[in-house]
Amino acid sequence: MSLKTDKAVFTVALTTILTFLLVLLLPIRSVGIRTIWLLYPNLLLAIGWFGYLIYRHPELDEGILWNSVLFGLSATATYLPMDWLFSKKVRFIIYRSSDFLGNVTTPIGLILTWVILATLTVYCYQRLQMSGLHHFIAAGITGIITSIGSVGMYGFGKELWIWNELRVENIPQIASVPIFMPITFLLTFTLFPYYFYRKQHHLIAGIRCGLFMGIVMFLSFLVLWKFQI
Repeated sequence: MSLKTDKAVFTVALTTILTFLLVLLLPIRSVGIRTIWLLYPNLLLAIGWFGYLIYRHPELDEGILWNSVLFGLSATATYLPMDWLFSKKVRFIIYRSSDFLGNVTTPIGLILTWVILATLTVYCYQRLQMSGLHHFIAAGITGIITSIGSVGMYGFGKELWIWNELRVENIPQIASVPIFMPITFLLTFTLFPYYFYRKQHHLIAGIRCGLFMGIVMFLSFLVLWKFQI
């Protein structure tokens, strides 16, 4: 059964993939343009289209899109302190391209992109459930998709960031992406049923997701670093 919001979500998912391909392929750094600005056309499309549907038709498909956006916002906001730790303190990832706030924080364009990606992920999980799949099976499929997708996204976005700037030895990689990233995404999004345990509100579920992602990412990094697996 298709929903009226499916077209918007599918289109934004497709344009997000194409955007990261452009980030990888277009040599705009050679002409003095910051790569981060390539993300904004897709962000404007997503925010504009999703915002229109939510504002004009708040009841559309029982609010699945609005609830997905709430999840994406809270999950991203909860995860941000861990990203700050990785980029500013540990300096395991360095952002090469800044936008509105310079090098003070994670680029705003990336933060908003994470919100969109988290929104698409939880929407996918809910739609799989609505198609009749058991919630654990739906979560497993979503986890696999996001795990594989994270390798692609982080690989395509190499013009936006530098992994392992300090050259920590013995950190296994897949296509220049540290292996703990797809592991983190797989573990995080296969636990969707836990985030929504007892029909938790999407904001609370998003907070749980963001906390779990940050903790798993940090612990995975420590295990690989300390024990040099």
